[in-house]
Amino acid sequence: MKRLLALSLALAMPGLAFANPTCNCGPDYCLDTPGYKNALANKKAAAQKGGAPARLVALYDKLDHCEAAIRMSPDSFNILRQSKEGDITIDGWTSENEKNDAAAVKNGALKACYVILARTAFACCNAPKPEDRPDYDSTLEMSKSTALACQ
Repeated sequence: MKRLLALSLALAMPGLAFANPTCNCGPDYCLDTPGYKNALANKKAAAQKGGAPARLVALYDKLDHCEAAIRMSPDSFNILRQSKEGDITIDGWTSENEKNDAAAVKNGALKACYVILARTAFACCNAPKPEDRPDYDSTLEMSKSTALACQ
């Protein structure tokens, strides 16, 4: 009887056949859904249309694979800087800022510089908290897997 009911539902509502049975967090937080794939494509297309370089647009691919992570990610990029003293500042990305900050890291005026979307990873369903992931840098309070060193 249960199989007949499941088959009837699958035929009546084909979208249910693609639902992730292990995700109990809501569709926006489930991994690799069609909604995620559409949101990712739209976010990347908008960034490219806005003139973002391909290497920055690729940061969207490194976000957790749920629709909420993409929808809640910023539409623009930022630069995170760490001074020699350890102070952190974050400003909007420009190619000129990045180039200047990369030079400042090279000559020792800055300790670190990264292009980021967001400072920490977004946790989709059943994902570890950002600070519990191996890419988390507690000194910078940042998830490094979704950041690029300034060039």
